Amino acid sequence: MNILVIDTSNQPLLVGLGQDGQLLDTFQTDKPKNHSIDLLPAIKSLLAAQELTVQDIDQIAVAKGPGSFTGLRIGLTVGKVLADTLKKPLLAISSLQSLAKQVQLKQQSGTLAAEDSTVQNPHPGKLTKDTVVLALFDARNQNVFAGAYLGDMVVLEDGHYPLEEVLDLVSQVAEPVVVVGDGLHFQDTIEEALANQPLTILDHDQSLPTGTGLLALAQTTAPVDNIDDLTPSYLRKTQAELNWEQNHQDDGQDKPYVFKV
Repeated sequence: MNILVIDTSNQPLLVGLGQDGQLLDTFQTDKPKNHSIDLLPAIKSLLAAQELTVQDIDQIAVAKGPGSFTGLRIGLTVGKVLADTLKKPLLAISSLQSLAKQVQLKQQSGTLAAEDSTVQNPHPGKLTKDTVVLALFDARNQNVFAGAYLGDMVVLEDGHYPLEEVLDLVSQVAEPVVVVGDGLHFQDTIEEALANQPLTILDHDQSLPTGTGLLALAQTTAPVDNIDDLTPSYLRKTQAELNWEQNHQDDGQDKPYVFKV
């Protein structure tokens, strides 16, 4: 089975091609905001390198968010168009969970060692299967998109939270913690809050999506029932929604803002 995986949820762009659970090839860039230009050529290039065509794709797995609103719309739109055109299943997977899964897979394979993670971290701990993986993206103003996972258990549901709230919850889990994503943006705050437990903060390069997490989660994710109804998991209101609500405060009716990809 050939699975195309796409992650445009943040600045890095990741496109991968998996076959029977193994990642065959990937295209990765870390350029600012070029997803609309690079995504389709990357897909074509990957398929050509494996001597495949789009008709050979059996499933499409896309990171559904949270993340950059524009980036999410680009990836999800391409995924939806391909799935609809090819009549293939579309899988929508959490951007945070896929990044955390990527770390867990490295732990399991022994390729992630605390002492190799980031030189800035003064509290490296032994990474084990009991390690909590905290995935977070900077949502500005000391807020984050975050999710925390201990093996297959969800410690913190994906959401938009004040950073302090996330760290307070994670500090109550008596396990080593690995932070992946934008952890170094909040290094001092994280180190202070989690000073009593082994802590590893992965740097930017080690937090880039590789496709392994998306591909692994695709094996157990059910396809989207109705592609037309699928929208990004923004986990907070878009600026358009906020503007709409502000401009319709006096309408006297509870009319929601509706947006579709």
